[in-house]
Amino acid sequence: MKIALVGGTGDIGTGFAVRWAANHEIIIGSRKADKAKESAAAALALLGERGNVWGTDNGSAIAAAEVVVLCVPYEHLVSVTSDLKASYRDQLVISPVVPMSYNGKFFEFNHPAEGSAAMQAKSLLPGLQIVSAFHTICAAALQALHRELKADVFICGDEPDAIDLVAGLTQEIKSLRPLKAGPLAASALVESLTPMLLNVARRNKIKDAGITIVSER
Repeated sequence: MKIALVGGTGDIGTGFAVRWAANHEIIIGSRKADKAKESAAAALALLGERGNVWGTDNGSAIAAAEVVVLCVPYEHLVSVTSDLKASYRDQLVISPVVPMSYNGKFFEFNHPAEGSAAMQAKSLLPGLQIVSAFHTICAAALQALHRELKADVFICGDEPDAIDLVAGLTQEIKSLRPLKAGPLAASALVESLTPMLLNVARRNKIKDAGITIVSER
């Protein structure tokens, strides 16, 4: 598939690029095309120049893709959805976006009026399939191709085919397990795990923290 990583010049975008480039065409997007091209070159360097990764502006990346991943902080969600609405057609949109802040003592979840970042994305992109996933995956570990992440990815969505596609992308990343967590309306429950995880990691000095559901048998 052609996968656009919108705002994909940061750590999480680079991580997705290097993990998926073996099987897909990866398009890194940025507000500035030159910055996206630099990030694409850096991702290719990590891959040993193996893989199809290129960079362009966010609008062109979206228009060229079948799947769009919103690799942006929450405060940029409107600029890569509503402001770029003309670039979207019928793409599947994946949101790992988390609305959170640091109050000087701990990270906290900030509910948007819609309840979650994913539900806000749905309101800004009516008619498109939105899936919420990858909120608790460490970006630094994602970039390290030799790492087995050994974590679960919680997926929220309303369309079974879209959920299955995201689950398949999850399974392409070694040792990640996709788990269905409910409809898109349940996304706030998953998004709020990110600030909790950051608080636990910081206070207990845990590096590259993730979450795995354990089943006692």
